[in-house]
Amino acid sequence: MKKRKKFASILGSSLLMIGLLAGCGGNQEAAKETPAAQKEAANGLAALPPLKEEKALGKAAGVESLELTPEEIEKIKAMKPFIGYSVHFGDIASEKVIGQAIKETVESFGGKYVQTDAQRNLNKQMSDVESLILQKVNGVVAIGVDTAAFGPAVKKLNEAKIPIVLGGGPPNQGEFTSLVDPDGYGGGFEAGKALVKKLQEEGIKSKSLATMGLRAYILTCEQRVRGFEDAVREEGYKIVARGQADTADQAQQEFENILTAHPDVVGGFGVYETPAIGMEAAVRTSGRDDVFVVTHDLSDHLAQGMEKGNKIVVFTSSQDLYAEGKYKTLALLKKLAGGEVPKYVTVPTLPTSPENVKEQYKTVFQKTLAE
Repeated sequence: MKKRKKFASILGSSLLMIGLLAGCGGNQEAAKETPAAQKEAANGLAALPPLKEEKALGKAAGVESLELTPEEIEKIKAMKPFIGYSVHFGDIASEKVIGQAIKETVESFGGKYVQTDAQRNLNKQMSDVESLILQKVNGVVAIGVDTAAFGPAVKKLNEAKIPIVLGGGPPNQGEFTSLVDPDGYGGGFEAGKALVKKLQEEGIKSKSLATMGLRAYILTCEQRVRGFEDAVREEGYKIVARGQADTADQAQQEFENILTAHPDVVGGFGVYETPAIGMEAAVRTSGRDDVFVVTHDLSDHLAQGMEKGNKIVVFTSSQDLYAEGKYKTLALLKKLAGGEVPKYVTVPTLPTSPENVKEQYKTVFQKTLAE
């Protein structure tokens, strides 16, 4: 009986990895027993398709494109702009830092700032935007609860002739001044290179890796996975499984399934810190010491683990949160001053490892790790 249950569990895990739902890891059709499928299995999963949003947005500009000219600075100071920030999850540390940066940047030009918190509720965020319009703000920075479905709110701002700068991804309707986001592709790429370096240092021969994306579709998450996959493929590694999870518990279960179905997997990429935490737990449960995890973003848990010598999560591409808030604001202020603003701008991420985690944590969260 025990053998039968174990076989069923392994079989279920294998089937789970064959077909993947839409999300940060992309879609994958069930493999067929053809020569082409057998070749693909030997070489890993096929590369993910290009992203339609990237084609529409064009090549991302660098943050230097948002620096203000002396003339623009004078116009903004004379204007004393009133800027609103519509945040999706106001209770998380990253958004608090972004909000702090927006506030301090606006106030440095003599302007005023107000923040609304959608509390993970899209309908509330729609009402928040209407409130900002009634308060007669000059411009809005927003990160949507659902970036695509945030379109109707963008249209209301268009009707009120109030410019908006976004984070997270473009809306399904309405015109926005700029999308200013972390460099998802670059961060994923750096994480991939870091994982390969670690595996080679450890003398691990297997070249089979996995990714853990989100179940929801978010542009920057898709970019992170593609960056990671491109980086490891350049080094001769292959992606043999893609999982999806929105919580640490889901990620743990998914990665446990992957490690069971693909015992040759020796590393994985979590699309941000929560999936990575679940993957870390899965590795600990497995008892293996030859599986390593890399990710994107930073949290107290990851930072403290790295500082204490975490042997599993060995690298993360941290978002430069304060810089994101600053440059989102500069994009909006530049627009208000009549300057040219690129449609899409990416902020470089911060390579973070046990060797520099204290320094990077202070940059990201504007406080020391001990606080």
